[in-house]
Amino acid sequence: MTNSRKFSVSVVIPNYNGQHLLVDTIKSAHEALVSSGISDFEIIVSDDASTDDSMNLVSNLFSDVILVKSQVNTGFAGNMNRGINQASKDLVCFLNSDVHLTPAYFISQLPLFEDQQTFGVMGAILDQETKEAQDGAKIARIQLLRIDGNKNNFSQTDVLPTMFLSGANALVRREYLNELGGFCELFNPYYSEDVDLGIRAWRSGWKLYFQPLAICYHAQSSTIKKLPNNTVRMIAKRNKHFVHFLHLPLLLNWIYLMTIFFNSLGQLFLGNTLHTKSFMAVFKQLKKLQKERKKRRLTAKGKTLLSVMQVKKVIDGMTHIASKDVVPS
Repeated sequence: MTNSRKFSVSVVIPNYNGQHLLVDTIKSAHEALVSSGISDFEIIVSDDASTDDSMNLVSNLFSDVILVKSQVNTGFAGNMNRGINQASKDLVCFLNSDVHLTPAYFISQLPLFEDQQTFGVMGAILDQETKEAQDGAKIARIQLLRIDGNKNNFSQTDVLPTMFLSGANALVRREYLNELGGFCELFNPYYSEDVDLGIRAWRSGWKLYFQPLAICYHAQSSTIKKLPNNTVRMIAKRNKHFVHFLHLPLLLNWIYLMTIFFNSLGQLFLGNTLHTKSFMAVFKQLKKLQKERKKRRLTAKGKTLLSVMQVKKVIDGMTHIASKDVVPS
């Protein structure tokens, strides 16, 4: 597989009070684009109502960077969608403000887009200090009432299928991304929106890959670390429930809801309120979740969507691709 055509790239960087991170991130993105031979590109910083001097800093240092500002803080999905809506190139790169790309980052990814079935590719995320791998291909673990893709499958040489692409570092085809409507904003403020997007892409018949030769470094931000731990845990659990509600078949969906309801009661009896709070958070959004399920069916009219069980079979049945077979010499 060779890179016979030139792809243009929009880099979208979400920001919230990240002025201490943005400069290095933008510089690394620019260097990676140029070093990878991409001449047609744009860098977009989407700001989620920051209260620091982020936007003035970027405006003063980078006159060619496109700034998208919001007066209201929405969270990751909403902020990313605002940036994606401004993107105009073939491919969109999701890039967290605490992730720095290496110069050759795009070179090994672009050839995979010669296959029209490729939705997106993510690279290997390494810890900036220890250089240890943090993120790899996500193994699809899908059973009757459980959807889980948080276990990593690491490789140093082979391109692997992945259940979803990290929202911190991914390159996706803009046409397909727009067809899906971007990230689902029910997942605001954070967590599992990238899982949902990945499953939707697979169910639409597209493919997602992990390319270990595309290396980036995580500088460890982070906004979430400053929040109360109980709040973060509740939102994480609530959003996992959202993923199940939106992707399980209808009958299993309601069985799943009954299961977590009785589980939350049992946990409450033991003095653990986390499960009850997350279930109530799902219940409060039930009408919106039902509307989202219906919208997805209407959007996919004329296209037969795969079930999550079929997605697992597809991923498990895919053979690994040697990186040397996709990277141009």
